[in-house]
Amino acid sequence: MPGAFDTGLGLVDRFCARVSGAALLGVAGLLLADVVGRSLGRPVFGAQDMAEMAMVVVIFGAVPLLEQRGGQIQVDLLRPFMSRRIEAGIGRLSHALAATLWFTLAWTLWQSAELSSMLSLSTNILGLPKAPFQYLLAAFVMIAGLGAVLRTIRAQRAEHV
Repeated sequence: MPGAFDTGLGLVDRFCARVSGAALLGVAGLLLADVVGRSLGRPVFGAQDMAEMAMVVVIFGAVPLLEQRGGQIQVDLLRPFMSRRIEAGIGRLSHALAATLWFTLAWTLWQSAELSSMLSLSTNILGLPKAPFQYLLAAFVMIAGLGAVLRTIRAQRAEHV
């Protein structure tokens, strides 16, 4: 039976996926408007900047849900030759490694956002500040890291049951 943390993280994961989906729909609408506008000689000003920033949200917004559902690529060429115990140990190790990588990436993104904020970095055409997007990415990746920790705990519990 899932605990409160597990349920709460699942809700957050689905919210992140909805944000990602909304950004994808926004990009599709923006690009459609830009293409139609270009054919009429009136392109959408700053469409490239908006599309680039939204695509970052699309990609990283889906990461927590991917982590929760275990959607990473797995190569199991040696699986038939391993005992269940070794396979479970490798599974726990891979979940822990994924969590470490997600948390490291989140920390790096946070540091990058602070630097962008300090230097007032922005997009070329519209001058959109980059730091808020980087903070959002750091949050998405941190949520994915929490999901990887949860998967590590689940794998540990499943082995002891």
